[in-house]
Amino acid sequence: MREGRGGLTNILTAGTYLKGNLKADGGVRIDGMVEGEITVSDTLVLGKTGVVKGTIRTKDALIGGKVIGHIKSKGKVELKTGSVINGDIICKRLTIEEGATFDGFCKMSEEKPGMERKETPAAKTQEAIKSV
Repeated sequence: MREGRGGLTNILTAGTYLKGNLKADGGVRIDGMVEGEITVSDTLVLGKTGVVKGTIRTKDALIGGKVIGHIKSKGKVELKTGSVINGDIICKRLTIEEGATFDGFCKMSEEKPGMERKETPAAKTQEAIKSV
């Protein structure tokens, strides 16, 4: 796994339990359990034994464990084999390996304030079907 530009400067080892919000400048690796909101300025690595119950906000995320909550990434999210996600993902790039479980919705781009959504031909088709 690739480490962030500053490396993994914070590590929560297996057997560690944290209830509350976690905010870190740099990269973080979690092999324990966190209940609460996580905000990381660089890369978050969730190891196979790692569990997060809450929202993750990060630049990039490499997920090998279990997340019950949402992931909001400014860059990429990688779901490794054996990972389990029960929640929504917002990111620019998403990779899901075979054997990963993802139960939620994914939004691949962030809408900026003032941006209007363009109506696509598919949306027009769905409206036409509803009117029949």
